[in-house]
Amino acid sequence: MKLLLTSEGLTTGKIRRAFLSLLSKPVQKNKVLIVHTAKLRKHFGYVRSIKKTLLRLGIRKENILDVNITKKVNAKNYTGFDIFYSCGGNTFYILDRLRKTGFDKFIKKFVKNNKLYVGVSAGSYIICPTIEAATWKHADNNIIGLKELTALNLVPFIVTAHYAAKFKKIIDEAEANTTYKVKRLTNRQALIISNGKVRKIT
Repeated sequence: MKLLLTSEGLTTGKIRRAFLSLLSKPVQKNKVLIVHTAKLRKHFGYVRSIKKTLLRLGIRKENILDVNITKKVNAKNYTGFDIFYSCGGNTFYILDRLRKTGFDKFIKKFVKNNKLYVGVSAGSYIICPTIEAATWKHADNNIIGLKELTALNLVPFIVTAHYAAKFKKIIDEAEANTTYKVKRLTNRQALIISNGKVRKIT
């Protein structure tokens, strides 16, 4: 299993180097599937910026595909990818759409095949046992009234993204009331989970 969990994506040199180090083949031979829930113009701009970063790192344009899971799509139609890039957004909505499109099962099989998963914010939360951290500080709105917060449970801890000192008291209290260990990630940090080990990039 190879996971790169972030708050804002491949935003620093250290995180980009970690990304490249996790690839199992030459960078130009990797195929990337970007999964997102973009609806507004600014959200599509974010997806374009991800593509630009990947291109700068050596991924070929023809090897990048983005899929908008707000639409009726079936995860079974997407094969042959080496990297799964899971964007941020509303965590509750994203988890619900992953379930309805089959991408929840897709991700589990994907990482079991030792392919690289990159999570950004909500994309990091959904890898955890639950998405309860989405309610802690900036508090995603549960816009769809999702009741079942169980996530993909691929790691034994909870990530809280966009961490900063001003959130310390809130996260300390939340950590005391959850049964899981909590990993705090600032916007310039990331977690690598590889070969059963967890390493923090700072």
